Parts: sequence; structure tokens; C-alpha cells
Amino acid sequence: MDDPTLRYLAEQTNTELNITFIPNSQYRNQLRVKFASGEIPDIVQGWGIISDLADNDQLLPLNDLIDEHGPNLKKIIPKESWDAVTRNGKIYAIPEAPLGDSPVARVLFVRKDWMDKVGIKEAPKTDADFLDMLRAFRDKDPNGNGKQDEIPFSARENFTWLDNVLSMYGVTMYGGTIENNEVIPQYASKNMKQALGIVKTMMDEKLIDSEFMSNKRNVWEQKIQSDLVGVWVHAPNLAWDWQERLNKSLPNGKPEVIAIPTPKAPGVTESGFGKKPFNKSFSITKASKDPAAAVRLLDWLVTQEGQEFVQFGVPGVTVTKDDSKINYNKQKDTDDKTALWRPLVFNLAGFNEEIQLVLSGNEQAVAKIKAVYEIGKKEGITNVTAGAPTFKSDQPEIGDYETASTMFIETAGLIVLGEKPLDYYDEFVNNWRTRGGNELIKQATEWYQQNNNK
Repeated sequence: MDDPTLRYLAEQTNTELNITFIPNSQYRNQLRVKFASGEIPDIVQGWGIISDLADNDQLLPLNDLIDEHGPNLKKIIPKESWDAVTRNGKIYAIPEAPLGDSPVARVLFVRKDWMDKVGIKEAPKTDADFLDMLRAFRDKDPNGNGKQDEIPFSARENFTWLDNVLSMYGVTMYGGTIENNEVIPQYASKNMKQALGIVKTMMDEKLIDSEFMSNKRNVWEQKIQSDLVGVWVHAPNLAWDWQERLNKSLPNGKPEVIAIPTPKAPGVTESGFGKKPFNKSFSITKASKDPAAAVRLLDWLVTQEGQEFVQFGVPGVTVTKDDSKINYNKQKDTDDKTALWRPLVFNLAGFNEEIQLVLSGNEQAVAKIKAVYEIGKKEGITNVTAGAPTFKSDQPEIGDYETASTMFIETAGLIVLGEKPLDYYDEFVNNWRTRGGNELIKQATEWYQQNNNK
């Protein structure tokens, strides 16, 4: 309570705060130790439903408390976020809405001015349409330099930032899906074979950066900024950042960066990056002496006043108001070392246009970012193992269930470069399973069956 930030929050919510901060790298392990010793706080930050507490019946169902004391939480946080922390109809955590209220953290960015130059009037809707757009970028000199040096699509090493291309076939390299009553990693699913097939086609037809498997971040970014790349995958909140970079690097041109919905192959129902319907979450335990006060505190954080506190700090210290105009002293907030940790700990809202205008000072930027978020809200692939504990093999090449293993990266590289046929993917899946993958699938399937009733 000696900290000015926490003291202000306590005063506004009529609470007395005693917060324990734990280093991120030690967080999960230290929580387990505390819980095992009976040290259970009123509120615990986590990432979804905290299984260590839920399994021991230590979490409070929050439905009635939220109905009575959390009207702003219900208004601000999207339904998809609530669904992700609900089991058997009971809400067991208060989730932070995803950035922009969009469940996907990656979208397809396209040079709209290139589309205009090659005569493409509509964004591609299918995988075939997508390839046709890339062929037009390859053949019709959209950057106008006469060199035919355009790179229709670019990505980065280890098959990263390729997500929305793969997802045209309903898969990404992250998370789980259901096949034949098993919960398997998406990188080991049958649709991934088709996804690698289109990347192979793109490589054969020079529709993808020939260096994408070795591109470091700085090299990849420089290619985009040098008017060489037509399509790439990146974070929605960086839409205006890309627009500004191209404006600066092409001062005599009229570059226009837009996001487009991720196309779908025939029969595919979901495309786009894997859905993550919330960021962190707060659970209220049965140890809480006043759970209603805990909900009211969290509810205040999503009021307009609370959101301004989260983003700008304590009134009179790092922010002032002239009538309705907000004056944010970002330099003081940074110097006081409060600008980073305060939103990380307390933010629960996904998007507030008024606050974004203050942070950016640019209406055009906010409009573009908002338009990209709207696309993100309408797409995404369901990850059936979202919120699951880590399933990890002791074999390094098998790796982590949630993330593509080195075995997958090596296999994908051999296929795309033509050193192995596409059917080699089936051999990879068999090898991955027998060398430890089957055990990971067993653990994931059991977890899913135990937690699937909502």
C-alpha cells in the first residue's frame, strides 16, 4: 500500500491490497508450492482455469457474483473469452479480452496498391484464388521497377510467420485438433500434408521467398520495406507500423497496407491463426473472505476510469484532464517504471478507441488498426488444447505438444525443397508417434475428455 499506483487502485475500489509478484519464469512452479502448503490467496492470476485449484475444488464459480457485481465485465469482455473459462456452465475465472477483442494474433497483410496495379479487385476467397493473386504479383511488375524482382509472399526461418497460408487447410503449427477420437497436434494432422503441398507449389512456382527458411527478422523486414514483398503474415496491432514503414521507405510511392480475410480451401470451415480467446485471467478462490469485493475490484478496472488508470496511470502524477481531454505524460510514466507493469498486471479490456487515440495521437492509425481487428474477429482456428498443461516429451526432437517439433521443421523443409515427396509427411507422422508422440497424444486426449464438458 506504500506504492502510489496500488494505493490509488485500493482507494478507488475501497479495498486493501496485498499483492505478491513472482518472476514469470518461476510463476507456475511457485504457485504449486504455495497451493500445496495451503497458502491460497483471494485472487490468483493465471492463464485460464487453474487446474491445480480446480482439481481440488478451491475455485469459486463466479456466475452469480459477476451478475451482481460485474456489469462492466459482462459488457466489455467478449462471450468467446467467457466461454473459454467456463466448465459445466460455471465461470471459474475472469479473463482478459484478447488484444483488439480479436482471438487471432496474426493476419494476412497485403499491398493493396499492388492488387490495384495488377487488376485484382477482390481479396482471394480460396486457396486457388490466393495462388492466382501471387502469380499476378510475380508476373505483372507491381512495384514498377521492371526487374521482375517481386517476392509474392515471404516468411521466416523455421516455417514461422507462414501461419495463414497453412491455415487455408484448417491447421497451424500450434495447438491441438481432433482426429479419429484422438486429440493430436495440428502439425501431425492429415490436413497439414495438404498445407505443406501448397507451400511446395509456391516454392516450385517462385511464389514464395526462396530464402524464407533462413530469413532472420531484420532481413525479412527489410525485404518488405524495400517494395519487394506483396503478402506477409504479422500481428494485427502492427498494421499502422507497417504502413508508416512503407510510407517512409517509399516516399514517392503510394503504398497501402491492408489485411484480408484468410482464404479457405474447399471443405475447410476455419482458417486464420489459432484462436486465443483471452490473455491472462484472474480466478477467485474459496479462501476469499469477500469475493464480491474481489469482483468489484476487477469490474472497476474495465470502467472508463479504470481503463484510463490501467493505460495512463495515477491522475495528477502521469495523467491529467482538461475538461474531457486526456493529457498523458508517457515520459514520466516510463521514468517512474510504471508504464510497463501496470497494463501487464491490470488490463482486462481488449480495445478502447478513445484510449488508443490518446496513445497514438493519430486517427488514421486507429482506424486502420480497428479495421484489421475486425477481420481478426471473424476468423481463427479452434485449438482444442487451449488452457491445457504442458505435454512435453523427454526426447528433444519430439518436443512440446503445442509447438511444432524439430522433426516437423526438418520434414517440412525436405518436402518444400523437393528433396522428399509429399508422402514423406506420412512417414514423419509415424516416426513422431512411435518415438514419443503417442504418449503426448494420450495425455492430451485424456485432458480433453476430462475438461470438455462446458
